[in-house]
Amino acid sequence: MAKRYFIGLILLIAKLVFALPEDRGEPIEIVADNAVINEKQNQAKYSGAVVVTQGTLKIEGDVVNLKTNENGEVETVVAKGKPARFENMRRQIDKKPARGEAQKIYYTYETNRIVLTGEAIITSEESAFSGSEIIYDLASGKVIASGNKSQRVNMTMQPRNK
Repeated sequence: MAKRYFIGLILLIAKLVFALPEDRGEPIEIVADNAVINEKQNQAKYSGAVVVTQGTLKIEGDVVNLKTNENGEVETVVAKGKPARFENMRRQIDKKPARGEAQKIYYTYETNRIVLTGEAIITSEESAFSGSEIIYDLASGKVIASGNKSQRVNMTMQPRNK
């Protein structure tokens, strides 16, 4: 029971930066079947239908690893799944969140980027990108997709209605 209170305390202290400015002040919530916290290594591993949310950002995976700095602030979130997923409202004017899925999703606090690897797909509004690796900048909305011989980059754009 004390372990759960400790996990909750770490999560209240930790802060992530995501696209919408008001997300910065939101608490991080993690729901999982299991959690293992290693204070000395500043790491936490969650498993079993893990859902991490803060404001409009949601990351889901079978296993999610968090790395924090000495101040308890989250530096990286790595989600693995079949597939792992994320969604995020980049701008308040967007009608739908950007969504992505891949075998592995790697979020870095410092760069404010999400890297999706392994059968990666991102949909934003009416556009869709796919490839073996996709880098999505949460602040700017910039997408960089790369492919290989077996999985080329694919983009689908819907025409605008006049």
